[in-house]
Amino acid sequence: MDIDESSLDGGLYAYGGQSVIACSIAFIVLCTIVLVLRFWAHNTDGRRATLEDWILIPAWFLMMGMCINVIIAVTMGGVGRHEAFVLKFQPESLRVWAQTLFITELFYGVLIPLEKSTVLLLYVRLFGVHRWFRRLSYGMIVYIWMWGITELIVAIAQCQPVAFQWDKTIPGGHCINQLAYYRYISLPNVLHDVCMLIVPMPIVWKLQIEMRKKVALSIVFLVGSIGCIASFIRMYIFFKLDALSDNTWASIQLHSWTLAEPGAIFICACIPALWPMLLRALHVLGLSSHPDSAGFLSGKGSGHAKGGTGGGLGSHISGAGMDSSRNRHGASGVWTGRHGFGQGNDFIPLQDTGSEMHVVGEHTEHPEGLSVSRRISHGWLWWKRGASLRLRQAGRALRRAMVR
Repeated sequence: MDIDESSLDGGLYAYGGQSVIACSIAFIVLCTIVLVLRFWAHNTDGRRATLEDWILIPAWFLMMGMCINVIIAVTMGGVGRHEAFVLKFQPESLRVWAQTLFITELFYGVLIPLEKSTVLLLYVRLFGVHRWFRRLSYGMIVYIWMWGITELIVAIAQCQPVAFQWDKTIPGGHCINQLAYYRYISLPNVLHDVCMLIVPMPIVWKLQIEMRKKVALSIVFLVGSIGCIASFIRMYIFFKLDALSDNTWASIQLHSWTLAEPGAIFICACIPALWPMLLRALHVLGLSSHPDSAGFLSGKGSGHAKGGTGGGLGSHISGAGMDSSRNRHGASGVWTGRHGFGQGNDFIPLQDTGSEMHVVGEHTEHPEGLSVSRRISHGWLWWKRGASLRLRQAGRALRRAMVR
């Protein structure tokens, strides 16, 4: 077969697989480091592992498997070489290329929903006091899992029989329009990324805190836009390139960006939990006058949304503050961190009693309950013991005397 080498980018013997391997190794190292630091930060701050932490463990295994699979695609599947070179010198590699592509699609359909569920559960932990936001976040979790299941079904059923994806000699085998599948499966995912980026911002900017803290908190969420950017670029690359024409050469960019998207989301999901560690590092380096100079982000402060229920954004971002939540009865409450009321992640349910907040008695050392009032000063949440406890104690003693 005659090959016009002048039409090939870089010539017949061009090679670009080293960049794909470098990308894979980089994400193996980075994702491992941020996950270890996340759990180390939890242990240092005396926090218990949350549901988000446990979800990230299988996500890490899938990410590692995806990176290793891409390395195999380069070393054994011809990725990084022109298809003409592979057909001429190592035609058996095309079978491995198709198999690794199929495995990548399976990893992708599970990994993305796992990682995004972690981010959305963090949103619920921070802003779950707002019912509409909590419902919207859970709805987005359902949406991304429906997308992931759809991606898995189409990936498995795109060719019949399944083995026809890497063995075109099977008689009677056929496939759907695979190029259209590769291109349009990314669109709902990108739209989901945009929604995840936009939804928290109105709540952040309604918080009654200093402007610099609003900006700092917004930056935390904007960091998550890195995953959104990677998703958009991946979709753009699939529309720009024909993944099935000179496929092993096109896979240089396609595999790299397919790794970059879940890798970026994984790292972004871990960053909020590393804030206290970063603040302490800045303090040690002399770049911050106080280890908690970030105030709100360090979890030592709290604010409340205008017209809504107050909520601290501390425990998960920094591990040192209080995190608004609700118990299973719908009552508002706080998660007390290491520097909060209790030790660990003890949940104290609160009931609104007008100008005061009433702590249910069964969760305190006083069976009568405890009323506390709340005031916010410069972003700090102060609690004081009310006189109603003594009144209830006196009333209880009076009732006992009347019974006798």
